[in-house]
Amino acid sequence: MKEELVDVYDQNRKTTGKIINRRDIGSLTNNEYIITVHCFIINSSNQILLTQRSFNKNRGGKWEETHGGLKSGEKSINGIIRELQEEIGINVKANELKLVKILKRQNKFRDIYILRKDIPLCSLKYNDGEVMNCKYVSLNEFKSMIKNKECTFEKFEETIFYNNDI
Repeated sequence: MKEELVDVYDQNRKTTGKIINRRDIGSLTNNEYIITVHCFIINSSNQILLTQRSFNKNRGGKWEETHGGLKSGEKSINGIIRELQEEIGINVKANELKLVKILKRQNKFRDIYILRKDIPLCSLKYNDGEVMNCKYVSLNEFKSMIKNKECTFEKFEETIFYNNDI
């Protein structure tokens, strides 16, 4: 695994000045955090684009939204734009993305974005080897996939779609 440096933040999301290798996030204390960025792409039919993790990754073969960690010095919006380009080969502008929620869980701030855009599956490119497939699913199909343990989510209640009309 190549070295990926990430900034460490305090519980108020202020940088601490500490920089660690991403693989060392297990060494963070209770009041130390990193930032991850997540994007749910929703088309005009209200279907959600899910990506399938490569089998050479932890939880390989499971379905999820596009996401990744911020690199040291990177802003959240730039991080999700980079992840979308790296993982599925799409170029988006900052004004196309909407930050809908920030979750604070397990030493991570999770910045969750929505991109409402019709993106043909045939236009997607799996550039970095992290994703091996993509598909659009309805909200009910997504719920079913979670229930059947096909996704990285353990419960539908963990998603932004629970108690939201996004």
